Amino acid sequence: MNPLELAASHNRWSDLPVVEKLLLFGGLLVAALLVPPPVGHVAILTVCCVCALALARVPARIYLAALLAPVAFLALGIGPLVLDLVDWRLVVDPAGVDTAWRTVSRAIAATAATITLACTTPVADLLAAGRRAGLPAPLAHVVDTTYRLIGLLIDSARTLRHSHDLRLGHRTARAAISSVGTQFASVFVLSVRRARAIDDAMSMRAERGQTAVLAEADPVSATRVLVICLVLVSVSILGVMT
Repeated sequence: MNPLELAASHNRWSDLPVVEKLLLFGGLLVAALLVPPPVGHVAILTVCCVCALALARVPARIYLAALLAPVAFLALGIGPLVLDLVDWRLVVDPAGVDTAWRTVSRAIAATAATITLACTTPVADLLAAGRRAGLPAPLAHVVDTTYRLIGLLIDSARTLRHSHDLRLGHRTARAAISSVGTQFASVFVLSVRRARAIDDAMSMRAERGQTAVLAEADPVSATRVLVICLVLVSVSILGVMT
């Protein structure tokens, strides 16, 4: 199991009903898309961090690493928004700066809600809830197979990198580029082989789409739902009024 899956399975909120967590973090995700920055997005980020670190007791190292990982993607994405090409010179566009920081603020808040749900809810519970809600069995099979494959590929990529480090594959810039290219090629070949092997193995257990995981549907607490609604309303009002 990867660290994120371990964190999702061994936190204080792992046994809470999936419906409640979907209501909370799904509501925060929608609020992140609707409320204007920055106060509302800061409030959403604060609520997510409190839920994950203080209430659910997700390990801070895993949660922060998962939360900060998209920052590199955001940093690369704001370049075309901020910079403009004028007479073959890159200049800062003031309108682009405003658009960029609004986009980054909204993206961070929405990412926090998604990551917190992932860190507090096992994938098996999400799939079971989706099946109960009417998720088509073939689609659930594809999601389950893809999730298992991603976990295997992460371990394979980590093993390949470790082996290249032992062979001093990153001692120079040229060697590092060659090493990274070899790793990508190896992971691509492994992904095709292991995807076929996983699909065959799961098909031997049952028909495609019938490999459901047994998970009990915990009763929803009216008190917790009321608290969640109050949190969502408070965050939305705070974001709109400030």
